[in-house]
Amino acid sequence: MGGLSAAAATSIAILPYQLEPALLMRRDGVARVMIADAVGLGKTIQAGLLLAELAAEQHGLRALVIVPAGLREQWTRELATHFALDAVAASSPWLARTALELPADMNPWALPGIYVASSDLIKRPEVLRPLEDLTWDAVIVDEAHQASLGTARRAAVHAVACRARRVVLLTATPHAGDVSEFAALCRIGAPAPASPAIVLFRRSPANLAPRAQRRTALLAVRLSAPERRMHRLLETYTVRLCTEARARSDTRARLVAIVLRKRALSSAASLAASCRRRLALLDRSTGAMDERQLRLPLGDEDPLPDAEPDGLLAAPGLSDAIDERRLLEHIAMAAHRASADESKIRFLRRLLARIDEPALIFTEYRDTLDRLRRALSPLRPDIQVLHGGLDLRERAAAQREFNSRSSLLLATDAASDGLNLHSRCRLVIHFELPWSPARLEQRTGRVDRIGQRRRVHEVLLLADDTAERLVLAPLVARAARSGAAFPGARALATVLAESQVAASVIDGVQPRAEANPPGSVPFSEPPDSLHEDALEEAARLTDLRRMHRSTSPLPRGGGDPGIVVTRIRARRDWATVPGLFAVYEVTLKGSDGGIVHGQVTVAHCSMAEIPDCKTPAALRFLLNRFLETDDDRVRTRLHRHFAPDLDRVATRIRRCARSMEEREREVLRSQPSASTELVQAGLFDHRAIRSLTARAHVFASRTDDADRRIEALESASRLDPLLRLRAVLVVTAT
Repeated sequence: MGGLSAAAATSIAILPYQLEPALLMRRDGVARVMIADAVGLGKTIQAGLLLAELAAEQHGLRALVIVPAGLREQWTRELATHFALDAVAASSPWLARTALELPADMNPWALPGIYVASSDLIKRPEVLRPLEDLTWDAVIVDEAHQASLGTARRAAVHAVACRARRVVLLTATPHAGDVSEFAALCRIGAPAPASPAIVLFRRSPANLAPRAQRRTALLAVRLSAPERRMHRLLETYTVRLCTEARARSDTRARLVAIVLRKRALSSAASLAASCRRRLALLDRSTGAMDERQLRLPLGDEDPLPDAEPDGLLAAPGLSDAIDERRLLEHIAMAAHRASADESKIRFLRRLLARIDEPALIFTEYRDTLDRLRRALSPLRPDIQVLHGGLDLRERAAAQREFNSRSSLLLATDAASDGLNLHSRCRLVIHFELPWSPARLEQRTGRVDRIGQRRRVHEVLLLADDTAERLVLAPLVARAARSGAAFPGARALATVLAESQVAASVIDGVQPRAEANPPGSVPFSEPPDSLHEDALEEAARLTDLRRMHRSTSPLPRGGGDPGIVVTRIRARRDWATVPGLFAVYEVTLKGSDGGIVHGQVTVAHCSMAEIPDCKTPAALRFLLNRFLETDDDRVRTRLHRHFAPDLDRVATRIRRCARSMEEREREVLRSQPSASTELVQAGLFDHRAIRSLTARAHVFASRTDDADRRIEALESASRLDPLLRLRAVLVVTAT
């Protein structure tokens, strides 16, 4: 009831659960949803379905898709491939080119269309300002968890979403253990505290389609004596560092301890490099300033965080500076000796020698990735790499090469968002465990996703007798059990933040997931009836798609050109009885003439005499006879039959219109400009003053447009039913 239509014309497989968000927004008028399904369940497809419906129903759609820069081309390609939607890949060069082509006073985003832009681009104040001047029909935010509290990215995304009639957030990791971050994520696009709560979809493969269960293997790697010595020396140093840091409430020194412990679990060579780097930074005068100029953030993408964290390593540590340098020298020397023959790399080489299929290997740091590439090249010469040091074109090329013929891909987490690697690969190896269990799912989800036809295998390498084996592995196992027990939204409360995992590693404290305080849950669940509605809608769309593909137009020369007529001869083993089957389309039309609901029904007419319709002329004759004698009787019967259903649909449509009216008014209410808060006002005072009048005109235009839309929504209660004959099937006896 009040369902979808454009989905029938797409190239996607119609899966009921993927219809649910679009149904809820189109049918019930819900303005904000968060699709937080597990990785690989088609969040892009679900957002694309909504865009396809909006594009089909309204002329001049203006939508913005906000994505990580590396996914911009992928989004435009998938919208074109699956939904025949042309989207603009909005980048800095596109903005510069458009500014030259359009009049100086015209907003480059004002033209109708679907724009795909990176979150790092829109957070630039000069880009965000014109975005804030518009009301968007839809804003979709991919990898929405990256819009974290206190960042310019979050301020920009929230500002644009508050000016959108519909907001869709996509993320597989909505809750990383920090309740305040999760609450802020749920508030994106909510202009006021009293705004309706976001509706959260949280589904996993286990409670959807039956699939081969993923197999996970935790493999303990026995360390050499030099490696064990390295870890013991580092533990001694970090315990002292954290003890002193706690006494003086120094969080930076504690972060140094965390970084060094993570680097040691990544590789001995990484730890040796970090210790040498810290020694060099500590030798500098604390009052000296770095003379290098900071780069201006003028690109479309911020640097991806998989390099060595220099800034943290410079923080002051122990009160006894001489003793600290001595400890760091000992650790660096021990790490250098251990790096000559690292046990994990040796283990990984043996493992890959026994595997004759493509593999995806994840590590946290870029220098560890480079070391793995050198060590594995003799075994797999066709290695591809993905990390934050590559530009967008290089990362796309590496992904294409791996999906076509390469046998090994080395990647860091920084470059893993949105990768589709399931066409050839089903094996993921975690060289070291991330300190956020949620990141494991992001990694393995690159191959464990819709379209994967084989069982996925996941291998976790654990350094024995270290925090990786003693602390991190049990946390990963516990998170997996919690997710299996509560695959839906309830599982969000079981997620651990990386800071809690760090406390467990550094301080030996048993971590506990922070629960949402009672009464403060910032989201709502989809209605229970939505699942059944989606099943019915999927069946209806499948029938509609089949009908469009199998019918052919009436031969030229007679009858209604909008009616399809065909004939078959019934066989004895068919249950079909001879007669005329009339296919009617039942619709509800709004006062503007647009169809707001449609469904198809079939009426059987047992005619006293059916001629042998061997020619188009005979078919036309039979059709005309039916229209003259039986059509009115059938229509009366169908009107009476469908009246209760159409009344329920009309009630739902009116309720949806009221919700959309409220959102329209909410969006129109004055919002503070985030773009002015992201830049020093003194830099552009004169320009800002000159733009006040122009912005007033823009707001007046938005107000007029909102008034027209509200008037149209108010008239949605005036609905007219329409019954139209669309096809005729003539069945004759043998």
